[in-house]
Amino acid sequence: MRSVVGDTIPARLSLVLICLVLACLVLIWAAVLATTAAFCAQDQVASGTTAPTQQLDPTIRALLHTIETLSDYHAPEALPRVYRLPQLQLEAKVCDEPCNVSAAYVPREGIYLAESLDPANDLSDRAALLHELVHYLQQGHPKFAHMTPCARERAKEEEAYAIQNAYLAEIGSQERAVFYDSEFDCAR
Repeated sequence: MRSVVGDTIPARLSLVLICLVLACLVLIWAAVLATTAAFCAQDQVASGTTAPTQQLDPTIRALLHTIETLSDYHAPEALPRVYRLPQLQLEAKVCDEPCNVSAAYVPREGIYLAESLDPANDLSDRAALLHELVHYLQQGHPKFAHMTPCARERAKEEEAYAIQNAYLAEIGSQERAVFYDSEFDCAR
């Protein structure tokens, strides 16, 4: 005759073993989901599809108003999308090779800022955002329609630097942004 106690010990051990295996599988599945979510988030940032930041809306509105006072541009009610990216991802987005870009306007997408910029609190960074907002307002403006593509981009860049420097002067900064015209050699 068999003991009842002897029959239940292997059954209990089997049940405990099954529970441990299931717990391990749940932990592995949770780790896989967390890793997948992290990769998806990185992929979204790399492709510029992250949600635009709205924390800068008051700064953007103030800068658009400033641009209106310094130029003949009129800002629409809708604000441009502004994305924050790590430096390397920003460079990959707008340059063919490593470059020293910290902000860029991409037509039909929005403005991309390096994560290191703090336009809400730093005047130089705010001036860089203003420069890109000028490009946003220039997009499709008729005053550039008669120009060749190279001359148009050069004129837009010169104007953006001029408005940026007028802004820096208006806020009492001694700093000035420098336009390197060698980047736009339209005679080539």
